[in-house]
Amino acid sequence: ASQLRVTWKPWPGLPCTDDIEAALRANPATPRRLVDEGDVDGALATAPQPMQRTYLWPYQMHASIGPSCAVAHWHEDAAVPHRLTVWAGTQNPHVLRAELARLAGIEPVAVEVIRMEAAGCYGRNGADDVAADALLLSRAVGLPVRVQLTREQEHLWEPKGAAQWMTVRGGLAADGSVAAYDFATSYPSNGAPTLALLLTRTIDPQPHAFEMGDRTARPPYDYANLRVTVNDMPPILRASWLRGVSALPNAFAHESYVDELATAAGVDPVDYRLRQLQDPRARELIEATAAKAGWIAHTEPQRQPPTGDLLHGQGVAYARYMHSAWPGFGAAWSAWVADVDVNRVTGEVHVRRVVVGQDAGLMINPAGVRHQMHGNVIQTTSRALKEQVRTDAKTHVVASREWGSYPILSFRDVPVIEVVTMPRDDEPPLGAGESSSVPGTAAIANAIFDATGLRFRQPPFTAEVVRVALHGLPSPVGKGEGSERHCGEDDRRALRAPPSRPSPGGGRSSASSGRRAALLVAGALATVAALVGIRSTIAPVTRPDASMYTKETIERGRQLAGIGNCAGCHTVSGGASYAGGFALATPFGTVYGSNLTPDVDTGIGAWSFSAFQRAMREGLSRDGHRLYPAFPYTAFTRTTDDDLTALYAYLMAQPAVRNTVPETRLAFPFGVRPLMAAWNGVFLAPGTIPADPRRSAEWNRGAYLVDGLGHCGGCHTERNALGAEREGAARLAGAMVDGWEAPALTALARAPVPWTASAFYDYLRTGHSAQHGAATGPMAPVVRALGAAPDADLRAMATYLASFDAPVTDAWAIVASATIVANAGRSSALPDGTQRMFESACGACHHDGDGPRLLGVNIPLALGTKLHSDRPDNLLRVILEGVREPASREIGFMPAFAEALDDAQVIALARWMRQRFAPQRAPWSDLDAAIARIRATPTAH
Repeated sequence: ASQLRVTWKPWPGLPCTDDIEAALRANPATPRRLVDEGDVDGALATAPQPMQRTYLWPYQMHASIGPSCAVAHWHEDAAVPHRLTVWAGTQNPHVLRAELARLAGIEPVAVEVIRMEAAGCYGRNGADDVAADALLLSRAVGLPVRVQLTREQEHLWEPKGAAQWMTVRGGLAADGSVAAYDFATSYPSNGAPTLALLLTRTIDPQPHAFEMGDRTARPPYDYANLRVTVNDMPPILRASWLRGVSALPNAFAHESYVDELATAAGVDPVDYRLRQLQDPRARELIEATAAKAGWIAHTEPQRQPPTGDLLHGQGVAYARYMHSAWPGFGAAWSAWVADVDVNRVTGEVHVRRVVVGQDAGLMINPAGVRHQMHGNVIQTTSRALKEQVRTDAKTHVVASREWGSYPILSFRDVPVIEVVTMPRDDEPPLGAGESSSVPGTAAIANAIFDATGLRFRQPPFTAEVVRVALHGLPSPVGKGEGSERHCGEDDRRALRAPPSRPSPGGGRSSASSGRRAALLVAGALATVAALVGIRSTIAPVTRPDASMYTKETIERGRQLAGIGNCAGCHTVSGGASYAGGFALATPFGTVYGSNLTPDVDTGIGAWSFSAFQRAMREGLSRDGHRLYPAFPYTAFTRTTDDDLTALYAYLMAQPAVRNTVPETRLAFPFGVRPLMAAWNGVFLAPGTIPADPRRSAEWNRGAYLVDGLGHCGGCHTERNALGAEREGAARLAGAMVDGWEAPALTALARAPVPWTASAFYDYLRTGHSAQHGAATGPMAPVVRALGAAPDADLRAMATYLASFDAPVTDAWAIVASATIVANAGRSSALPDGTQRMFESACGACHHDGDGPRLLGVNIPLALGTKLHSDRPDNLLRVILEGVREPASREIGFMPAFAEALDDAQVIALARWMRQRFAPQRAPWSDLDAAIARIRATPTAH
């Protein structure tokens, strides 16, 4: 189902949603006059200072997310009281009941809706849609049917909070009072039907009856000449039912406009509001809130002297929120004073402090109300500064589908919140807490005006929007490369000047040209012998009894098998260990790992030690057929007899598993196994290599394990056209494996900090290093396998690997890491929507160490090789595929975003991360092709 791609035919009346104002203008509206008091037209005609303003409120993301699951049972038995029974997490059981009855063509009394109490949202949600789908399916099959959306579907398909377009015609009278207030608002009505009614054409997509919300269109002030018109319109996007759906947009328009009037009249904004209010409770609340906030009276934008790059401002807003359609019953009063800092360079707005006041009658649980108000302030501020609904320019549907991008302030950005409540112990409770969010967006907008002199009449007030307004220029991409010197590429090159020592391998040079020629001749003779039928078969033996080996030998074999990660290529997911069948993709075809268990028929139970030894060193099976070098015998050939004996003993001590693996068939001529004799003659140099007397015993032990049984070059070295590992400078210089980049282990590595022996040890032992990052992709199972290796062997491998780079101390590496992270932070790009996407989807776990550790290790991304590599593949794969099986549990898991983010979002995220965390590296090119390639070839890692 996830692969099904539906293309909808054009539907008249659904214009492009990128321009909300144009879309609202294009949709026919059904006007409804709510209030008409005084002589509005006459007052406007004679007003000396007429003012007309338009305010826009965009769609809200995830306006009514809820448990989108329902079960429907259609009863054919006429004796059953209810023809249809539905269990759903709906917020509107009565409305849903009526709609299901209409969909099924039955009376509402024949429908029973059992509301599940798990519903955690306001208004219309996906539970209503799946209930209608379940009804249609249940009626079709005659059985109870459950329909449930996935989390990604729920966030993609949930109705959004309605967009709203508000126009105010008014102005000042000669004495500075409000001459008239002509308010018109347009938005989709609350009655958004279930999709099944529309898709089955049971109803037409026409405006539906108002429920609640239009009552908030009336301003909270006492205007002598007042007109309020509400225009109902079809939804551009599917709109959600929200409690008081238009309360926030209307309050935003009312409070922004009255603030503009105060500035035009030259009156302090708090004083001007009080002049328009006769209600003593409203006046008392505004005065108490302003006093608590330390309100500074002013008649024009304060534009306080900046602190560095920060401009400071203070804004006020007030609202009366009606909990009921009947005035005088269920109302609450709320006021905000917000203090903001505006960065005049980046455009970032930080709400530093909010004093929120509320009068909602008796407070039954004052502490609980304060906590609810705190939550409302955080949510309102988050939405005002961050929330955007992105629509696809071609399909005009919601593209903001990522479940992790709910806009919420980070811990460091949460304002200081102070609460003012009015003591009303002699009155009934009037709905405390909820109304405290209503004035918030206007208060923030008014505070930004106070700081900058700029009016913003459409949220959100994102950094790029404010930045453009401040400078009158398009938002710059970021600081140019090279504008600031970093502890980056130049320093790294200086640190990595090749020391005076042998080439990679520590003196292990390739075979001389004479030896290579001799091997080639021998290989040619062996090929001729093989082609004429000469085969070297080692006779089968009775399955060896593992008890003939000591426990110490078997344990040592277990450790060696871990170093070689033998199970990695000889075990299928969910299968028995070492039973074979693992498919390894090569340029020549798929090679299947053989069965290494001691099963006599399908495994190596009939293999003598001599046969095992020959396979490991020469690439010859017991029956004489040639093995392909996907089995890395070119590295295993260096293993000593004692270690091969221990490994053989361990494998013979495993349970015998009968498992016939698929036959490996490679493309011609690579599938002609006898030709491997010539290949071996050129590329196989059998025999152990003596220790380097110039090096320590630990270094030599590490070289033996890395180049031998560990076969690190199998993944970290590019191969030539014949599948052999390249030599010389290419050795351990990095390669692509299974769609992942195995980075260079030499001085060619793109890691911003050179690897020390301690860092390598930490990485091999735990799967992560504080100066480099965590193991992902195919490296994660390698680290898990290395868990069997003793510390001494891992330290030896680390010592050997660290010798390929310039020697640095651990203390230097720590200081260099901190410098790189700090420089990357200073050279970060100017904030924009991609940064907010990163912060919401990634920032909780990935930060520069200045936030809490929530899940797993937090290694600053500026230190990771993924961001500094010439290829974006590893970063893109981690974003798309996540980290499902980490190398160790302490690393933590990461969700996959392949279904949550579209290609454009992933590309933008990768591009931003590269610029933010590796500013000295050139931008990646052709990310479109890279992500297309990766999506087409997902991996199991």
